[in-house]
Amino acid sequence: MRLVRNNGYVKTRSRLARLMAIGGFFLMMAAIASGFFVPALLIPSYVVLFIGFISFNVGMPQTTKWGRHPRPDEILDDTLRRLNDRYTLIHFPTAGKGNPEHVLVYPGGLVVITTREVQGRITVDGNKWRKPGGRILSFIGMAGPQLGNPTTENERDQDLLRSILTGRGLPGEDAIDGIIVFLNPKADLQVGTTDLSVVVTSELLQSVRDLSSETVLTSKDRDAIIAALSEGENVEGPVSLPSRPSGNKRATAT
Repeated sequence: MRLVRNNGYVKTRSRLARLMAIGGFFLMMAAIASGFFVPALLIPSYVVLFIGFISFNVGMPQTTKWGRHPRPDEILDDTLRRLNDRYTLIHFPTAGKGNPEHVLVYPGGLVVITTREVQGRITVDGNKWRKPGGRILSFIGMAGPQLGNPTTENERDQDLLRSILTGRGLPGEDAIDGIIVFLNPKADLQVGTTDLSVVVTSELLQSVRDLSSETVLTSKDRDAIIAALSEGENVEGPVSLPSRPSGNKRATAT
């Protein structure tokens, strides 16, 4: 499999997440101190406390997502590395307004991959997702990675990708599919009726292999699409990823 990664995007998101978490923490501390020592500022202190709380609780999960290893994109690399070089996995393309995080380009078209790191029991029926107790834990900031609505996110990202292709005059806008993958090994999926493939990490490779074998995009078409989705500063690739990791460590493209 070939790999493209927008390392500049990763660094920017990591830096922003740290700023939000640290800034939120200091806002909360400042609000508590001012409310205690200056009673006249009690009401403004509550406002600042609320802003700091939101910033901290948004920034901390993002800091974990972008700062640890393996990141979601690195897990996808290891999971799909056994695919041949007709498949190219692009992480964080920035060719248009907004961007899908992960796009797989192959002869049969393009696949938008949406990841989640949620654990526990998760149910989906149509575009309705549910995690028992998730709303309560989310409200008090103890839920960890959030479930949200992966279906809505994936469909939105498909539309973004379609608009990029159309705007560039590139083929493939009618051959876009979506997969939702849960990366946490403790995820327990209960999948009802759904228009998208919903899998855990161990099922992802086979799910990709089960995609249409019809050739929709020629090698020239794929190269043009990959070039358009690989724009930006500090973009790595496309490079061929070894089909097996080196030893017990995750292989890195060079």
